[in-house]
Amino acid sequence: MTLRHLRIFVAVCTWGSITRAAEKLHMAQPSVSLAIRELEEYYQLQLFDRISRKLYLTGDGERFLKYASHITSLFDEMENSMEHWSDMESMSIGSSITIANSLLCECLHSYKLEYPKRQIQILIENSMILEESIVSNQLDLALIEGIPTHEHIQKLSFFKDELAVICSREHPLAEKQKLCLQDIAQEPFLLREKGSGTREILDSIMKVHDIQLHPIWESASTRALVKGVQFGFGISILPYQMVKAELEAGIVTRLYLSDVSFQRDYYIIYHANKHLHAGLMDFIATCRRVCAKIQAKE
Repeated sequence: MTLRHLRIFVAVCTWGSITRAAEKLHMAQPSVSLAIRELEEYYQLQLFDRISRKLYLTGDGERFLKYASHITSLFDEMENSMEHWSDMESMSIGSSITIANSLLCECLHSYKLEYPKRQIQILIENSMILEESIVSNQLDLALIEGIPTHEHIQKLSFFKDELAVICSREHPLAEKQKLCLQDIAQEPFLLREKGSGTREILDSIMKVHDIQLHPIWESASTRALVKGVQFGFGISILPYQMVKAELEAGIVTRLYLSDVSFQRDYYIIYHANKHLHAGLMDFIATCRRVCAKIQAKE
């Protein structure tokens, strides 16, 4: 038996005849008669007495009507409420430290303005930990720098950034116009910690050029690294978005290298088997829209 059979039965009871029920349901009268007959044969019950070409509910029919009405109305209630389910769906979103410090709040603010009832839990960690959390289903989505390494992770690009080489204003390299990677290779470096997206990309670029960096500082705090650069402890390579304000204020100086590009993408990642419900799809769309506006201003 199907929900269709129950709807037809309830309609016949409501309108008092097969003919009127067929009209209201936009069905042929024989199809309605067949559905009632199939119900009676399936449950081995007589649901109607047929007297003088009129239908009268039997006692079994009245009991059956209570269940059929409840089932069909419950189904209708479910269908009507489903469009609002995404408003009640909670989401777990991860973000790398760099993205959390530069783009995340603007994306979240825009999303909450449009969908104020939706609840989001945020985890801010380095990219390696975020990938592990996606694979173990602890996170629905994550915003990371660099390309994910796990085979079951899907990625969507949402922002383009570049790494900036920075030094103090008094550093001897600050006045040089033409520099290459070898010019900075032996400098003391202040770098992000291993496992961060920034560090992974930097290490891979240096490996391609057969260069071994010598970090004297390693930190998850970009602010601490910039401060160290400002006071002349070494040079650093950090996301441009994270040092833009200090560069514009003249606190540190940017070095431009002619033989290497530090361009990279930021990605929204999720497990390949993850169902992306409406709330998650809306968050992805919001991130792309907000970040496209930020990119256009630069």
